[in-house]
Amino acid sequence: MTTVTQTKAKVHKRFIELDATEQKKDTFQLSFSSENPVERGLYKEVLSHAPEAANLKRLNDSAPLLWGHDPKLQIGVIERAWIENGKGRAIVRWGNSALAKEKRADVEAGIIRNVSIGYSIEEMDENEKEEMVATRWTGLEISLVSVASDPHVGIGRSHPTYSTPKEEKQMSTYVSDYMKPQVEEADFEYECRSFFIVDAAKGIASGRGLSGRELEINQELENRSGKRTQGFYVPSNGWSKRAYVAGTASAGGNLVATDLLADNFIEALRNRTVVGELGATMLPGLVGDVAIPKRTGDNTVTWFGADNSDAISESTGTIGQVTMSPKTVGAYTKFSHLMRLQSTPEIEQVIRSGFVSILANAIDEAALNGSGSSSQPTGILNTSGIGSVAGGTNGLAPTLDHVIDLKKAVSIDNADTANAAYVTNAKVEAVLSKLKDGNSAYHLSPYAGEIGKQQIASRRFEVSNAIPSNLSKG
Repeated sequence: MTTVTQTKAKVHKRFIELDATEQKKDTFQLSFSSENPVERGLYKEVLSHAPEAANLKRLNDSAPLLWGHDPKLQIGVIERAWIENGKGRAIVRWGNSALAKEKRADVEAGIIRNVSIGYSIEEMDENEKEEMVATRWTGLEISLVSVASDPHVGIGRSHPTYSTPKEEKQMSTYVSDYMKPQVEEADFEYECRSFFIVDAAKGIASGRGLSGRELEINQELENRSGKRTQGFYVPSNGWSKRAYVAGTASAGGNLVATDLLADNFIEALRNRTVVGELGATMLPGLVGDVAIPKRTGDNTVTWFGADNSDAISESTGTIGQVTMSPKTVGAYTKFSHLMRLQSTPEIEQVIRSGFVSILANAIDEAALNGSGSSSQPTGILNTSGIGSVAGGTNGLAPTLDHVIDLKKAVSIDNADTANAAYVTNAKVEAVLSKLKDGNSAYHLSPYAGEIGKQQIASRRFEVSNAIPSNLSKG
């Protein structure tokens, strides 16, 4: 059995034929409700008349007798209301207004014969006949109405002030159709066009539930269907295509603002600079050419006897120079006056920051692989006599043996100092990282950190894509 609990009180109404036995007195008795099923579009509604179901407190508190459910048109007062034999009954007293006297005369003449009750539903259950039974409801007011009705079947859905009538209902032979109030239905359709499915889904997913327009529309749709949903109902026109869309400039896209997140400026990805990290000597403040003396040839030593019978041969060491001349590197760009005024972030700062980075990269790459021509300095890879290890005719996939042989080539020349290190590129790093022994165990554990933080033959690795990967022997 399905139980539905109303989340927002709405005023409903149903009609029944006037049953007044004392119409010519100031008070008369009428029947205002029954347990006959009422068609509500997708379901049938039944008002339970069990003692605990009907709350008649408001009716018994001098509730008004109205004309046509209009609170401005009171024609009497309810003196007493009760449930008897599955029907709601009441004793009402006529008012003294001109309208009250007019309607009283029509009732006494048998012209007005129809009664309607305004009520709110607090709880509903579904019975075995798939009818929705209002197990808790509250009577709010009783009205005399001009619309003819079947005395066994209530018709109409809601008080027009509070909610929307359901589908058109066939009436008796007196009136052919009951039509929806067009103004209120138009308002509901208008609100449905603004139903945001994404906002409704976010509310359900977050646990906060629906709110605002989406909550009210969902409550109305639950009320119409007579069934509560754990999610939410989407109005039939909620899937319709919007005339205004952000993706088309002329259809509303020109109204969509673009937030420029200047503080989150994304810089270019550049090669890592490693020469400074490897301990290169920096000589700041230079102006002229540079010549650094160096010993190119050493003196010789001689072993001799202590009896002065042997002579020591004279030896002369040789002194050379390492000469350097200034090499200039620069970058050039232009920007307009308007760009300087309008750019965000500030264009000059963006250019300066970029220049600092690309100049640092240029110096690092020249130190590693400068050609020595075209105004470039000579880098380590192009310095003659530094030693090399050939992998094959035109190169070969590196192995750990090659790496150890590189260290040997430096060590033979007594240049393997404590701060010496390997420099390679990302491609070689990947190959070395994958090398395994005969038991398929990695020589360099990939779980111990990046290869640049490990050591081979007690010498660390640094990785920069400034080291070329397209060299060949020859």
